[in-house]
Amino acid sequence: MNPSLQASAAVDGRTARWARHREERRAELLDVARRLIHTQGPDVTMEDIASASGTSKSIIYRYFADKSQLQRALGVHIFSAMQRRLLAELRALEANTSAPVGTEARIRAMIRTYVETAERSPGVYWFVTRPSDGLNHFLDSVVRLVAQIVPESVPDRTYWAAGAVGFVQGSVDRWMRAAAADSPAPETSAPENSAPDRLTTDQLAQRLVDWLMKGMQQ
Repeated sequence: MNPSLQASAAVDGRTARWARHREERRAELLDVARRLIHTQGPDVTMEDIASASGTSKSIIYRYFADKSQLQRALGVHIFSAMQRRLLAELRALEANTSAPVGTEARIRAMIRTYVETAERSPGVYWFVTRPSDGLNHFLDSVVRLVAQIVPESVPDRTYWAAGAVGFVQGSVDRWMRAAAADSPAPETSAPENSAPDRLTTDQLAQRLVDWLMKGMQQ
C-alpha cells in the first residue's frame, strides 16, 4: 500500500477510535447524571455530577457545554427509552389480537408509558421537563411520535398531537405534584403549590384517554 494511504488509514482509524471513545465516555457521564438526579433530585449541579463521576467539572464541560445541553441529552435518552417501551407494548398488543390495534389502544399505551416514566423517576422527570430548549426538543419528539398514530382523517393532526402532548404534560405535572404533597421526599424536588387530589396511574391514564378521544371525535 502506498505509504501516504497507510498514513491516512492510520489517522482515520485513530479518529474513529477517538470518536467512539468520546461517545462511550459521554454515555457513561450521562448515566451517572441520570442516576444522581434520580436519587438526589433535579437540582444537582455540574460539580455534583463531576464528583459522582470521579472527575473534574472541566472534564464534564468537554462533553456537555452547559446544564441545558445535559438536559437535552438526557431528554433524548428518556424519549428513546419511552419509544422502545411503547413499540414493545404495541407489538405485544398486536400479537394478542387478530385485528389491527386501534387509535385508542395506541394512545392509551403512549400515555401509560409517559405516566409510568414520570412516576418511576420523579427527579429525572422534573429535570427533563424544566422550561428550556431541552424541554422543547423533548416535547417536539413526543409530538412527532403522537402524530404518527393519529388517524389521517383527523384534521390538522399535527396540531392535535401538539395540543394533546401539552394537555398530557400539564395533567401529569399536576399529578406528580399531588404525589409529592402526599409523600414529600428530597429526591422529588417538585414545584410548589402541590395539589391534594391523587389518582392512581390507571385512573389518570384512562381519564386522559377518555378526554382525548372525545376531543378527537368532535
